[in-house]
Amino acid sequence: MTGHVLIHRFHPQKDAVPYTQSYTFRYEEGMSVLNVLNQIHEEQDPTLGYSYCCKAVKCGLCGVIINGKPCLTCEQPALPEMTLEPLHGFPVLKDLIVDRSEYEARRPDLRLYLERNADPAYQPEPIDMLRFDWFKRVSRCIECYCCVSVCPVYQKNPQEFAGPCAFTLEARQVFDPRDNLNRKILLKDMGINQCIGCKKCSSVCPMDAGPMEAILKMRSVVCNNEDNA
Repeated sequence: MTGHVLIHRFHPQKDAVPYTQSYTFRYEEGMSVLNVLNQIHEEQDPTLGYSYCCKAVKCGLCGVIINGKPCLTCEQPALPEMTLEPLHGFPVLKDLIVDRSEYEARRPDLRLYLERNADPAYQPEPIDMLRFDWFKRVSRCIECYCCVSVCPVYQKNPQEFAGPCAFTLEARQVFDPRDNLNRKILLKDMGINQCIGCKKCSSVCPMDAGPMEAILKMRSVVCNNEDNA
């Protein structure tokens, strides 16, 4: 069976404006979108730009917009008719490859390391299992930035709102039962109160890390000084 795919093309050093290029491919039941891109790259167009690494939903590098929805190409089953675009909200380096450097440059400001006031009084130290359940969930994040590409608040004002991925990473520290740092000021500086709870970020998260739920939980527990239960 022959499939058809429209792919966003743009090379900033060569093209004045983006354009769309049509390709046909050998469609087979069960193939992934990444399989399609590899087939086109190997057999038709070696200039096609796209990113991937692990092929196993681990690295987060292969996120693109597939038929209007952010997905991972290694995970998403191919369809006979598709349109592929780069993730929204990021500069395009080439075709489907986006520049992540500006977003990732903010990582050091998140203090993504364990902050302890003192060593535990005894071992094994007690663990708050409710906080640990949240910690496990947000730790699923693979930083694919699918959530960032659909966040209306980040798209409108990226300088004042850190974006759902940054908050999910921060939540690992907030919900780590061993972390003692009061992260209230940091979360407010990241713009946590600007989240509108639209659920778009959680709806596209391939790992079900729950970015919106984590944001709302942190806003309730940390920023409102409520009990951590």
